[in-house]
This record gives sequence, C-alpha cells and structure tokens, in this order.
Amino acid sequence: MYEPLQDPAAIDAVKLFFTDLVTTADPEEQLPHLRPQVEDFLFEALTHSGMLSTQNQLRGFLWGLTVAGALTPEQGHELSRRLDAGRQAGWL
Repeated sequence: MYEPLQDPAAIDAVKLFFTDLVTTADPEEQLPHLRPQVEDFLFEALTHSGMLSTQNQLRGFLWGLTVAGALTPEQGHELSRRLDAGRQAGWL
C-alpha cells in the first residue's frame, strides 16, 4: 500500500510542481478543466506517493498539453524533467 507524503520538503516540492504546471499551461486561466484535473493528480501524489502509474499518467498529461499547444515543447520537456527528478527525490 502506498503511503501519504510525510516530509514537509517533499510536500512543498510536489505542490510547487503542480502550481507551476497550472500557471505555465494556463497563465490566463482560460482552460476551466485544467485546474480540477491537476488537483486530482496533486491529491494522488500527496496521498499515494511512489505510484508509478501516477507518474506515467502525468507524463502523458504533460505531452497532451504540449501537443494541444498549452505548453511549448521546451516547457513540456522541463516539466517532464522535473517529474523525473521528483520520482528520484521520492515525492512521486
């Protein structure tokens, strides 16, 4: 069973990642369905840390945002890199 994140630094890092994702993909708040979806991912990351399926879903979500034009390829790549770093750091 996966456990919730306990480390305050990890919690801050995961919250920052998802905040940056929303503000980067939708700086003018024109995508009303983006924030609820990202909040669902945030909940999963906070309550079930270490789930590889969440990381895989997020990777697909990032590339979907890139293909749709909400993120530039560079932004998508950078967020994907941060996702990998989060996995290595243990917050995802």
